[in-house]
Formats: sequence, C-alpha cells, structure tokens
Amino acid sequence: MLDTFLFDQQWCKIHYPEKPNGFAIFIIGDQQHYVNEKSSFWIDNTGRAKTIEKLTESGYLVYYSNLFEKNWGNLQSVKYSYTLYQLLMRREILNDKIHILAEGMGSLVAAQLIPLLENHVRSVVLFSPCISLEKHIEQEKGQKFYFHKLMTEIQYSFDTKYPKITTKKSLEEMKEPIFIIQVIDQNRYKNQIEVINELFMKRKDNNLEIEIHYILLENRLYSVEKMIRFFRENEKVL
Repeated sequence: MLDTFLFDQQWCKIHYPEKPNGFAIFIIGDQQHYVNEKSSFWIDNTGRAKTIEKLTESGYLVYYSNLFEKNWGNLQSVKYSYTLYQLLMRREILNDKIHILAEGMGSLVAAQLIPLLENHVRSVVLFSPCISLEKHIEQEKGQKFYFHKLMTEIQYSFDTKYPKITTKKSLEEMKEPIFIIQVIDQNRYKNQIEVINELFMKRKDNNLEIEIHYILLENRLYSVEKMIRFFRENEKVL
C-alpha cells in the first residue's frame, strides 16, 4: 500500500509492508530524487522501485519526501526532515528508532539530522555518499557546465556560493552504526574516497561501528540484501 500526502508544501510518500516488522526506513535521496503527487523517483526508476519492493517485503515501512529536491544539505531540509519524523511517529505505530538510507547528496542532510534526532536513529546506510560538499565543489571545478549548474543550485539553497556545513565531524562522532556502500564505477562523487577513508579510520580509532562495502553499479540491487542484513543486526536491542 502507498500513501501520498502534502506536508509543508512538500510531497511525501509512505510505502507500507504487507507484514510489518515495526521498523521504519527514512530514505534521503540524491540529486535526481523527486516526489510529486502522482509519482516519485523511487517509483519511476526500475532499480529504486526494486529496492523499495525488497525493503517492504522484509517488513519495513519506507518513507521519503521531495525535500526541496537539490537541497545540498541546507538547514531547511534538515529541519524539515526532523519535523517529518515527528509527524510519522504520531501517525504510525512504529519503533521510535528509525533506520536512515541516504544516497549521494542525501548524506549531507543525514549527517546533520542524526544529532537532532538524538537517540531515535537505529542505524545509517550511506550509498555512494557525498560527505564533503567542499570536496565535491573542488571536483566539479574542472567541468565548466556542471560546475556552473552546481553553484547555481548551491546559491539557491543557501543564499551563498560557499556554505559552511560540518557533516564529516558529525559522522565521525555519532554512536549509531554506519554502513557505507561505495560504487567504484560511474560514481559522481569520486573525490569523496579520501574523506570516506578518513571517516572509516577515525571511527575505528574511536571503537565506533562502521563497515564499507564496494560494488560495481550493475550489482546495486544485490547490495539491498546487505542493507537488510545490516538493519536486522541493529534491531536486536529495541
């Protein structure tokens, strides 16, 4: 079952499982993510639709929002995500500790949202994450068209071309377990590898749980099984 609703001028969707396990997954999408009254990227894209299908078949309630589309982790999208979580908890009968699945640009929102949610995040999956916006800006400087497009989007989202958002430090220090799935081919955030490796080492040094799994893009769907395994491992303590 699918529910579509408008919340604070942003379209949202909830995918309900036939056999609920009591846990929810909040998807925070990448640049191409969108949600409207009739559909969403996670319905129209075959691979993403298969991901939703596998997650709901495993008992998960899956929800997401249009979230101002190319938000690049601005404060508006972070605050909205927090308010949406509160709405979901009032509407549904769920365990109050959610899983987060963030892709690409969505990782910028997730890293800032998790401290706001305090003890209400169970685990975090980052799929080909953009952890450092600064690094991504540096990467795109060599491609004139994409760089201009990116800077226009950032200016619109932040009212400045060079926003200061601290996402790496948040991910280094958060106590919730992190599972990174890194695509090694056709990755639009290839310059994030150094940042991801630093994050991995920092968390290991601090005895904080983190895993990294490398895949080819063609094996994306198989990675969903690994996500589900990771989610279930972190559901043993309610």
